[in-house]
Amino acid sequence: MPRPPLQALVISDGRRGIQNQALGLTEALAHLRPCALNIHEVKRARLFSALHPLWQYRLRKQSAHYGIMQKADIAIGCGRAAIAPLLALKRARADIFTVYIQDPKINPARFDLVIAPEHDGLSAPNCLSMIGAPHRITPKVLKDARAPFSELTEKLPAPRAGLLIGGNSKRHKLTQAMCEAHIYAAQNLLTQGYSLVVTTSRRTPKPAIARWRALTEQHENIWFYNPEDAPDMANPYFAFLELSDILLVTQESTNMLTEAASTGKPLFTLPMEGANGKFEALYKSLSKRVNMRAFDNNPAAEPYEPLNETERIARQIWEKFEAIRA
Repeated sequence: MPRPPLQALVISDGRRGIQNQALGLTEALAHLRPCALNIHEVKRARLFSALHPLWQYRLRKQSAHYGIMQKADIAIGCGRAAIAPLLALKRARADIFTVYIQDPKINPARFDLVIAPEHDGLSAPNCLSMIGAPHRITPKVLKDARAPFSELTEKLPAPRAGLLIGGNSKRHKLTQAMCEAHIYAAQNLLTQGYSLVVTTSRRTPKPAIARWRALTEQHENIWFYNPEDAPDMANPYFAFLELSDILLVTQESTNMLTEAASTGKPLFTLPMEGANGKFEALYKSLSKRVNMRAFDNNPAAEPYEPLNETERIARQIWEKFEAIRA
């Protein structure tokens, strides 16, 4: 009689960039082995969420305190809000395999595994390092994402360039000068015969969004997506990755850079104001692995094998899981 599938629980605060890391890794696990996937978003009062995660755990040691009622064999959390719930789950059942994504800023030994980006420089016996961050991108996901937008994409003749615009972060700022540099890159591609698909993020400043809207109004072969402009439309981000021939990504976004590198398409960075700090290590890794470089108005690039760190890490997780369960 076949064994029932394992129960996997994804824990985050629900923010898309955070949740998708845990969700993508869990989906990769499920692709390798039957695994039922459940998603839990942690909802906390503002004052409680401001506490250090270890204080949160000391005050609320039951998984039910975080609204978790699902059974789990493996729990994968990402982001600060997932730390205390993971600790509570482990306290309730020692055999639950806990995985934390990112640097937890506490002793990694509190979890069964920690998955951290190489550029964080985290080293521990139970830490696995990867280039960038886990994500949900697979060839099938991209193909399926493009289909609903076929009528719109027919209006955009090839070749197409995808511009993925982020925004302000702890280290980088999307200033007016940087926005104009991005617009200049877009205009250069238009003169070279490219159609453009452009998407912004929640972190993109409003003046930058307005600047992209203005450029779009001047050209018929630009598709600019901003959630505020089309609240009822499904997010075409994955579709943009699929239909683009080249990709230009603002350099502050680990998620978007890693996702773009998974497509195998020429990848270029767009500049941001600020010091790169630890991200310089990420840029060097991507430059070596996928031939990423700053966009210099030349869209030609050396080919590379798509980056598939998420599946590589998923395989290692199952190996660790089986070793502990043996």
